[in-house]
Amino acid sequence: MNFIFGIIIVAMFILALRVIWATAFQLLAIVKNGLSALRRHTAQWSARKAVPVVLPRISQEVDWEAMSETVRREIQRRNSGSGNELDRLELQYQAKQKTIKLYEAEIELAKLERELHKIKPLNVSPEPEVKKRRKAKTQPAQAVTEDNASKTAQQVFQLREALKGGGTTSSNNQPARH
Repeated sequence: MNFIFGIIIVAMFILALRVIWATAFQLLAIVKNGLSALRRHTAQWSARKAVPVVLPRISQEVDWEAMSETVRREIQRRNSGSGNELDRLELQYQAKQKTIKLYEAEIELAKLERELHKIKPLNVSPEPEVKKRRKAKTQPAQAVTEDNASKTAQQVFQLREALKGGGTTSSNNQPARH
């Protein structure tokens, strides 16, 4: 029996808490609505209290045609000024576009030159200049062995030039130097 009374008391306690929470939320909603209504009322009251804007009256006759013509000329002057500025900005834009194109062309040229330098040593060997050879008084043994390949290449080049008719022809009486 005590157990049943305990359950009833707990159920009533839970119902009482729910009623109290619902009442508190309703009071909170009422207070919010009241505050917003109060703010609206004070805003309307301050708006009624504000001084109305009164446009001044012109006492003399106004030539509206002359005034509109003056305003029209001023608008056209301002528009033409902005047109000049627009033209100036357009010219600056075109100059910058041309500069960008020049930079792009220079970059492309540099890339092509780099590719040419990569390909050039493979396909075309640099031709040595034809100069009169001087005999060295003394040469170390290592320098002689290292320069043999370059000397023979230069001599072969000289012989080819002579055979092509590059200005000097070797006769049969003069032996070629090796």
